[in-house]
Amino acid sequence: MVKIAKLAVIGVFAAVLALFGGTLSASAASVTPTVLAGNPSCEGGLKIEPVSSGTYGPITIAVSGSSFSFSANGVLVTSVIVKGGPNANLYTYPAPGVSSDTGLTAPINAKTDRPYGLSHLCFFFDDKKTPDPDPK
Repeated sequence: MVKIAKLAVIGVFAAVLALFGGTLSASAASVTPTVLAGNPSCEGGLKIEPVSSGTYGPITIAVSGSSFSFSANGVLVTSVIVKGGPNANLYTYPAPGVSSDTGLTAPINAKTDRPYGLSHLCFFFDDKKTPDPDPK
């Protein structure tokens, strides 16, 4: 009887992990960022400032704490600059680019071991044109 009860508990635990495992784990960007010193230029890209969830031209972002995810509509993203603190993270995607990614952050603050807050974002696209962030 005890063996059956232990198996039942293990089965319930496995079912809970299967059901919630994806939401309990942290997501990470699909590429490793490169830290850029200072405040790199957004020239030729789509700058989003301040950073908040919403749709900006062909890009939709969802902010969650100090990270965000994005999806692109009609374009491929070739790179993203994420500015926060004294530096920025550069996420560069292999050709031809990507239409979405999750878990992007600014560089890590060495004092707190957590990412800096999101100052602004710069998206660069396959067509090298700057989309109008607020079409009228």
